[in-house]
Amino acid sequence: MKFRKRVVLFAACGALAACGGAGSLPTGNNPGAPTTNPDGSVDLPGNPVDPGSGTTKPDQQAESTSLWPLTTGSTWTYRITDPANGVFNKVVTVRGPETVPDTSMTAVKVHSKQDRTATTGTVYEENSWQLELTNGLVVRLREEDVTDGLPTKTTTWSPAMMKSLSATPASVPWEHQDKVRELITYSAGGTEGKEPVYVWKVLEKDVTVTTPAGTFTNAIKVQRDKLNKSGEVKEEKQRLYWLVPGVGKVREEGERTEELVSYDVKKP
Repeated sequence: MKFRKRVVLFAACGALAACGGAGSLPTGNNPGAPTTNPDGSVDLPGNPVDPGSGTTKPDQQAESTSLWPLTTGSTWTYRITDPANGVFNKVVTVRGPETVPDTSMTAVKVHSKQDRTATTGTVYEENSWQLELTNGLVVRLREEDVTDGLPTKTTTWSPAMMKSLSATPASVPWEHQDKVRELITYSAGGTEGKEPVYVWKVLEKDVTVTTPAGTFTNAIKVQRDKLNKSGEVKEEKQRLYWLVPGVGKVREEGERTEELVSYDVKKP
């Protein structure tokens, strides 16, 4: 598999162990630039655990205790409480490795579906192509938004944007800054370029969290902050995640709240 490694800003207070909705038309004057290299590769902030090669990390146990399982056929159902769209369910399914559209890369396709028919009368879907890296990060290379069966926009990044963590840091606090070029291509026409900056922090380990799917006593609590152009945190964009080894995300708080209702994580 082709890939290019690109250096990104990375600060760690502790080393890693085992190393939406529909969009509107562009509002800015930046049409953006391609995020895919001429050879079809996408820059990555690390080396990939190749989803198509059948290889595993040196520590096989880390695979079965991943904070973000990407095993084909795994599913999660979340209850979402959204101030704007009401209460509805989201179902996430790992479809498996495939070629990322418009690239030469292979990544794991993850599909999510939010059935909002009882609240807003719409069904929102997202296709996301994700890769686990050997440094413990999980990144997304491409996302496609679909509303009521119709594509609305496609988002890509250079380098690939951090989605989550797959491994628990050896110590906390832990911090990582994610600075990327983002290109949004709207199905109705037009493109938009952005340069978002996020700061990820692991705040605690061995946290107890209760959800409709049960009580988990070994979660890690993660905070994601979006920075403005002055480098200040946009408080309205702050998100908190609770991740559990071998399960994945069990709770999210931010613009809305997501709670795990049920899950079926397949073995590697």
